[in-house]
Formats: sequence, C-alpha cells, structure tokens
Amino acid sequence: MNLPYEEFYDKDFNLKKDLLELMRCPKCLAPLKVKGEGLVCTECAYSARMVDGIALFTDVPATLEPWEKVERGPDKGTAWRRSNWKFLNGLVEKLPAGARILDVGAGHGDFADIFEGRTSYALDIVPYPEVDLVTDLVEVNPFKDGAFDAVVMMNVLEHVYEHRALLMSVERIVAPGGSVIITVPFLLKVHQAPFDFARYTPFYIDKMAAGANLQVESLQAYYDPQYLLNEGLGNAWLYSIDPQPKWQQVLAKGLVFLIQRLINLFGRVTRKGYIADAAAQPNPAPVGYLVVLRKKA
Repeated sequence: MNLPYEEFYDKDFNLKKDLLELMRCPKCLAPLKVKGEGLVCTECAYSARMVDGIALFTDVPATLEPWEKVERGPDKGTAWRRSNWKFLNGLVEKLPAGARILDVGAGHGDFADIFEGRTSYALDIVPYPEVDLVTDLVEVNPFKDGAFDAVVMMNVLEHVYEHRALLMSVERIVAPGGSVIITVPFLLKVHQAPFDFARYTPFYIDKMAAGANLQVESLQAYYDPQYLLNEGLGNAWLYSIDPQPKWQQVLAKGLVFLIQRLINLFGRVTRKGYIADAAAQPNPAPVGYLVVLRKKA
C-alpha cells in the first residue's frame, strides 16, 4: 500500500516552467504537457497527476515517515554534515553560470542555499514543501537524456536498496562531460531506519561507477577521530549485553561522561578533515567519502 500525497502535505507548489522542457514521457519518450490537474503524454495514454502544481510520478512508500525540517548550513549539524556542505559548495562555485543542477533526495532543501541564484531543481520521493517534483528514479525517470549538467546526491545512495540502478538511471540524464556529485557513509550509525541499506568503500564506489558508465574523478575521505570515538562510546553504553545492577549503571554513566570529556579534549588536538587520495590509504576508517563522478564527453 502506498500513501497518497494528501496525507503528507497540503502546501502550495508551483511546477517550474522550464522544468517541463527537461521532461519526457517515461513510457514512449514523447513530450509531456500540462492538462487539467496533471501531466499527460502528447502521444500515448501516460499521465501523472499534479497536486497544487507539483508533478507526482510515484507514490510515497507506506512505511516512510516524513522528516521534520532541521536548520542546515556550513556551521550547523554534525561534523559530517558540515563537511558535506563545504565539499558541495566548493564544487557548485566552479560550475558554469548556466549549469542545470538536479538535487536528488533533496528533502527539506538541506543544501538549497548553495544553489541560490542557480538553475536548480529539487527532487525527492516525498512531497516536501521544498521539492519541485516527486518520483523514484529507479521506477520512473521522466527526464530527457542529458537534461542536467550536474546531479547531486548527498547521503542518498545508502537509503536506496537498488542504489546501483539509481546511479545508472542518473547517468542517462547527465549531459556528456557532466558530473554526479555524491557523499556516502562508511562509519556512520544506522539512520533513517528502515531505509538504511549500505556502507561504501573506495573499491565498491569504483565498481559501482564503472557499472553506470561513469568515471571516478575525485574521491576524498573525511576523517574525524573525535566524532567516531563518541559514536563508539555511545554504542558501548546503549548496547550493553546484560542488564547491570543499579550501582554499576551509575558508575558506568559516570565513566562514560568522563571519557566523553577526555575525547572532546582529544578532539581539540587531533587533526580532522579531508584526505584527498583516499583510495591510496591503507585500511582507511573514515566517517564517509565525498565523490565526484564524471560522464564521458
């Protein structure tokens, strides 16, 4: 069972006028046009409904709950999120002024400020107020070949069970010479359950990219010893195997508190940040990887 749009949001959406020019019928590849309260194919019987101006090509999974909006930015969120912001901002600044950008898995527009003043579009499988179009690109890809100069997927692939199929679907809509910008986790805790399916190594990323006819242009790793130690310490406390007597629980909590303070002090004197040639590092253990994939010109 899938949930209808109306059970998620009742907002005013407006389909960006130029977005329709980048779309095509997923069934017969003919142009789409607006008709009544939906989009219809100019050649076959395919149609997609629209609610308040947003095109809905796929329904929301029944087990998915929408996430509340959280303020994001270069100095907000976790260290991993902040590293993502810095990475993406630096790449977008280098794109040509007229570049068309598609933000896949945009959610509440975590990185929308980076795209301000750019020709950008936000896509998700949930009709969040900030998105321009709702579709699961593995099931329905309504875009023309080479429609975008850059496709962005920040912490998205691990939440898609068929992530290799998603990357292949994205490759088709990237223009020759265009880029696919992704971040993926390696040592991150399970999040957004039950939609958390994978963790990635440089070797898997390389194979996955090659399978989608993309080349790994750059692969950086983000290291943060303080972050990882605190995550591990949290697990040590939360997942104790046997229930402990009250006095032991109090003692353990006190020790955890003390060790956390020592870790934070340790974090002030340890190096954190990016390793550019991540694939060459022996036995790496980063928080995650920040990757640029390139489509052959």
